[in-house]
Amino acid sequence: MIERPPTLPEIARAVKPGSRGAKLLAVLERLDKSQWWSGEALREHQFRQLGELLAHAARTVPFYHQRFETAKVDAAGPMGPDVWRKIPLLTRRDIQKAGNSLRSRKVPAGHGRLGVAQTSGSTGMPVKLNTTERTRFLWNAFMIRDHLWHRRVFGEKYAAIRKFPSHVASYPKGKHAKSWSPAIGGLFGSGPAAGLGIDASVKQQAEWLGREDPVYLQTYPSNLRHLAVYCERHGIELARLAEVITFGELFDPETREICRRVWNVPVTDMYSSEEVGYIALQCPDHAHYHVQAENVLVEILDDGGEPSAPGEIGKVVVTHLHNYASPFIRYDIGDFAEVGEDCACGRRLPVLRSILGRTRNMLQTPSGDRYWPFFGARTFTEIAPILQHQFVQKTADVIEGRLVAERALTEHEEERLRRHILSRLPYPFKLVFTYHDEIPRSAGGKYEDFISEIAG
Repeated sequence: MIERPPTLPEIARAVKPGSRGAKLLAVLERLDKSQWWSGEALREHQFRQLGELLAHAARTVPFYHQRFETAKVDAAGPMGPDVWRKIPLLTRRDIQKAGNSLRSRKVPAGHGRLGVAQTSGSTGMPVKLNTTERTRFLWNAFMIRDHLWHRRVFGEKYAAIRKFPSHVASYPKGKHAKSWSPAIGGLFGSGPAAGLGIDASVKQQAEWLGREDPVYLQTYPSNLRHLAVYCERHGIELARLAEVITFGELFDPETREICRRVWNVPVTDMYSSEEVGYIALQCPDHAHYHVQAENVLVEILDDGGEPSAPGEIGKVVVTHLHNYASPFIRYDIGDFAEVGEDCACGRRLPVLRSILGRTRNMLQTPSGDRYWPFFGARTFTEIAPILQHQFVQKTADVIEGRLVAERALTEHEEERLRRHILSRLPYPFKLVFTYHDEIPRSAGGKYEDFISEIAG
C-alpha cells in the first residue's frame, strides 16, 4: 500500500538549516506561493527578469549586442511587450551559426560554475549551450514541484526507461540508485530508483519491469504505447504500478486510454527541453499543461507573429529567464501548441491545452522486434559539417539517411558517419545517404528525426 505523500511543512522539518536542501526548500516554498499569483503579477515578474537579462546580453554576448542594434532595441531602457516583440526570433540555425558568439563573456559570479548541455538531435539540428549552477538548481526545483503537484511518495520505487550514456543502464541489469535523484536525496530520504537504457527492445523492457516492479515509471510516450500493448498481449502485469510519467515527445491521448486499460493507472506528461529545462507541467487536476512562468516566458505565436488566442494553435517561442551563460531569447523551439483557457484549479500559470510536435516512430528489425532508435547525433558535426538530418526506415532492412550539409561529404566522411550510426543500431541495416537543401516539416507542423514507412 502506498504511503501518504509529504507536504512542504513536513519536508521543511526534515531539512537541515544552511544545507543545499534548505536553499532548495526555500525556492519550493516561493514557488508554492507564486503559482497562485494573478496573471498580471506573473507578467510583471517576467518583464523585470527580462529587462535584467536583455541588459546583460547586450553587454556581454556579442550575438545579442549586434542583434539588438540591428533591431533598434534599447536593452537598457524600459521593457514591455512593444519593445519585446521587436526582437527577432532565435532559430536553431541561428544558434549553430553563432557558435561561441552566443555565449556570455562574463557570467555574474552568483550564477555559479558553468556546465555544457547539448540536445540529442531529435530535431535533426542538435545545439550546444552553456548552463550554470543556477539553471541546474532551478531544473531540480521544478522537477520536485512536478512530484509534489502529483503527490508522489518519494519512498516508493521509481523506474525510468530512457536514454542513458552507453553501457550505463544496459539490459538485463540496468542501473540502480538509493534515491530518485541527488536533489531529492538532499531534501529527505527517497528511493530506490532503477533505470534501463531505451536501446533495450520492448520485450526486454517488459521483462525488466516485471522484475523491478516499480510504483512509478518514466519513459517516452511512443515507447510507452508499444510497451503497454506488448504487456497486454503477453499477460504481463505490473502489480504495484501507480502512475506513468512521460516526456520528450508528442503525447497521444490514446496512450492514456491504453494505460488505463492495461494497467489501470494514470499517465502524467511533461513538456521540457535540454535547452531551457521544464517548460510546462501537467496540471494536477486536469490533462492540460501549466507553463512554468517563474522560469520561462512562453509565447504561442500565429503565422503573423501575433499571440495566439485560447483555442488557437501557434509556434512555441521560449525565453529562459535565468540562463545568463547562453541566453536563448525568443527561441523558436520548433514545436506547436494550442493555447488554453484559465484553469479551474485556481493556478494562474498560463495554460497550454495540447502540445504538437516532438514525435517519432519505432524502429523495427526484420525479426519484428521494436526499438527506440538513437543514431548518435550528438557527434555528427565532429565527423562532417552536417546541419540537419532525418532517418527513414524504407523496408525491414533499409534506412535512408537524409542529410543537409554545408558541403558534399567525402567518401571517408560518409564511411565514418555510416560506421558511427550503425554501431548504435540493433541490426546491420543497409544505410543509404541522400542529400537535400532542406528537410521540411510535416503538414501538421511536426519535425521527425526518424520516420518508419513500414507497416507496424
